Amino acid sequence: MVTKPLDNHRITANPAFVPLLKHNGLDTFAGVMALTGGNMMRSVPGRSTVQIELRQPDGGTQVAYLKRYEANYLKPADRLKRLVHWPGADDEAAHEWRMITMLRDAGFNTPTPIAFGQFKSGGIVTRSFLLTAEISGGEAAHESLRALKTKPRERRAFLREVGAVSRQFHGAGFVHKDYYLSHLFVAPGATPGERAFYFIDLQRLARPRLLNRRWRIKDAAQLAYSAHLDGASPADLLACYLAYADKRQLEAEDRRWIRDVWKRVRGLQNRGPKYDVIWDKPGVRPRNV
Repeated sequence: MVTKPLDNHRITANPAFVPLLKHNGLDTFAGVMALTGGNMMRSVPGRSTVQIELRQPDGGTQVAYLKRYEANYLKPADRLKRLVHWPGADDEAAHEWRMITMLRDAGFNTPTPIAFGQFKSGGIVTRSFLLTAEISGGEAAHESLRALKTKPRERRAFLREVGAVSRQFHGAGFVHKDYYLSHLFVAPGATPGERAFYFIDLQRLARPRLLNRRWRIKDAAQLAYSAHLDGASPADLLACYLAYADKRQLEAEDRRWIRDVWKRVRGLQNRGPKYDVIWDKPGVRPRNV
């Protein structure tokens, strides 16, 4: 994607959104990091996600999501890893920007990227942000599934679509690493009645040279765990898997796969998700946030 630098290269912007950024005083790194207001979606020490409404130069509005990372988000060990360029220790905002670009180039839907920015101290990135546009008409896939609680046929059809898009995603060599239903958005497709799926929260997404079985099973377990919590029956999950495997019935290798996935699901049921709040279910709390 062609980009435009702003604020002495502290910001990398999508050229189509530069007038919007300037109109809202968000064309400097300091301006973005100092922004107040909006609807707080997530807040943990050193990291926050806020929904904001920006004024368009023509008088309209643009809803966007702003993720900000502050210096206190980095532990001493994280700083050291960044200093020595440890794999996987790079800045989350820049990494997510790259993964959005990579996914879109591969034909997948993501939120439209607006800009990301970085500030360095001591030779490493210590503060950063990522700004993306709202997915028009979209909702989290777990909300879509929950709405189909009393409609088993439609629920199963929906999960077959989730399985198919997941097969395409892994087939293209990607692994999400936080593949809960809340990180898959659903919006109206190009034709009436068609659904389009969008991948969000990509700060851990990777496209390794070798996509090993363990990473795919981890993604599948996170998906199954979240789907089960929001009303998917064992038969629904089986339909989802068969669509993922592109098969009509299970074979021996599939049964081994399902056993390994369900072992991870039970682990999630016992300890809960490690990182983020993944949906708004009462009583469900993450670890290490």
